[in-house]
Amino acid sequence: MNETIPFAAAGVCVAAPLLAAGAMLVPGGGRNPRVHAVVGLAMSVIAAMVLAGWQQRVSDGPLAWGPAVAGGRVVVVDGLTAILLPYVAIVGLAVAVAAPRRVLDGPVAARMLVSLAATMALMLTAHPVVLVVLWTVTAIPTWIATRSVPGGRPVARVYALAMILSTACIAAGTTLMVIDPPWLLDRGGTGVAGGWLVAVAVMIRKGIVPFHSWYPALFSAAPFSAALTATMPQVASYTAIRLLVGHADGVAPELVVLSQAAFVTAAYGASLALVQRDVRGLVGTLAMSQSALVLAGLAGTLPMELCGALAIWISSGLALTGIGLVAWSLESRGGIVRLEEFGGRFGSAPGLAAFFLLFGLASLGLPGTFSFVADDLIVAGSLSDNLHAGMLVILATASAGIAVMRGWFRIFGGQAKSHGPRQPILLREQVAFLGLLTILFGLGLSPGPAVSALERVATDLLAMSHLSSTVTPPGDHP
Repeated sequence: MNETIPFAAAGVCVAAPLLAAGAMLVPGGGRNPRVHAVVGLAMSVIAAMVLAGWQQRVSDGPLAWGPAVAGGRVVVVDGLTAILLPYVAIVGLAVAVAAPRRVLDGPVAARMLVSLAATMALMLTAHPVVLVVLWTVTAIPTWIATRSVPGGRPVARVYALAMILSTACIAAGTTLMVIDPPWLLDRGGTGVAGGWLVAVAVMIRKGIVPFHSWYPALFSAAPFSAALTATMPQVASYTAIRLLVGHADGVAPELVVLSQAAFVTAAYGASLALVQRDVRGLVGTLAMSQSALVLAGLAGTLPMELCGALAIWISSGLALTGIGLVAWSLESRGGIVRLEEFGGRFGSAPGLAAFFLLFGLASLGLPGTFSFVADDLIVAGSLSDNLHAGMLVILATASAGIAVMRGWFRIFGGQAKSHGPRQPILLREQVAFLGLLTILFGLGLSPGPAVSALERVATDLLAMSHLSSTVTPPGDHP
């Protein structure tokens, strides 16, 4: 079997955005930052699709390269990687295509590309030390981007405090887990303490209650490009899978606690979305709620629940990226978009109104979209595994649905502004919006291949919890 193809594709995924960012530093290279960003991320999308196709059709198991620490290798290509790399690249490409021209200058584009490259590199590793390093690297561009906007320094300080605390926890926790691996049956209290520190780090980075305040605040101040690329890939969920799944005693107790806190956060975040005063707050709280549902499903003991969590990871991320980009388009045309009164924008921007509604419903389980399949899987799995968890999922979905419709009516409903200018959708915005919707509806109308791939990943994750004392961390299994 030729292993050159997946490793080469993985290298292109990471290198292409970095090279595009570097090209902007060349004299004259910063004149067309969107072109550099789009070309670099398009190459990442193609390479990620090649890797995913190879893994699904040719591979007979995970591939790993490099030295191992506690069983985790530097580069890992498995089913989880094959799913997440195309998703992260597509999110980045959509942001690069649709971003307003006046805000996508060279530094903004370069920071976004570096952040996405680091995120994809993180999702190609199971090595504990590399995970910690990339965990830190992925947070820095977002902090710089938030700090650079007018009025963003207070939020940047809050974000920095959260990221520093989470980095300290994951560094200490990972060190303890390497010293005393919880994947071994003869582990001691050191490894258990390390697992709990990693769990706290994940809670902070995911914005799980009570560490959630930075999450909607980031959306309120940071450029949408930074907020979306920092939150949609869900770095903390990936890290939780690599470090907390596969313990020798089955599902790690810290993962169960994370799951229960995430269910509460999902319902709480959706409830907060009901009372937001502007569209940035709406997007931020919806993102916090949907992100928590992913973490909630990772401690599931049923393949259906895990499969649903992975499906929501993809479907809600694409849909929320679409909502964020539509909101960014509205903001670039008329300033801050308030929800305290009716904006009357339907007459001047009917196209944006249609896309906002479609993306909003697509994030909540609109029939025909992939989120419909994802919500069905996680609700059924949660109700079968734990009744109160299933009820919290239903509450979160219902509250989010009301919040989306309230936001849509407040933004676009009401009396139209007299003599207001028309706000047609630009061609690049159409490309980004239609591309995201095509993926959501394509996966929803023909979910078989995607669900089968997710089921294989879920089955592999559950199998890790029933291995013997020779078990190694996820990502290094034969």
